[in-house]
Amino acid sequence: MRRLIIASHSTLAEGLKETLEFLTGMHNQISSLCAYVEETDDIDEQIKELVDTTDEIIVLTDMAGGSVNQKFFTYMSDRVHIISGMNLPLAMSIALQLGNDNLDIAAIIAEAQQQIIYMNNQKSEEKIEDE
Repeated sequence: MRRLIIASHSTLAEGLKETLEFLTGMHNQISSLCAYVEETDDIDEQIKELVDTTDEIIVLTDMAGGSVNQKFFTYMSDRVHIISGMNLPLAMSIALQLGNDNLDIAAIIAEAQQQIIYMNNQKSEEKIEDE
């Protein structure tokens, strides 16, 4: 079985998880980790509990240089995949393909990167084409 963990500073991860559940109807294979929300939270222990399984795990984190991403590094393996710079298209593509035996993470990342668009430029290009 394959699972998705969404991890971030503050509550971004929970919001993205809730949005994914709303859009996909998936509830059992997605977990979130909201780091540093409570001073008493033991992030290292929470991460250990999330990855302490035989399941294959894909971890989406908010930013590459952040402490949340860094804390997952010790668990990175053929079974635990870490992707930083999460966005909704990336998370949704991965969530919808968790059951796919031929999951191509690199292709999903490339596709998600194409969803980052400066829309003002799109509007300018449309004007040029219309002239």
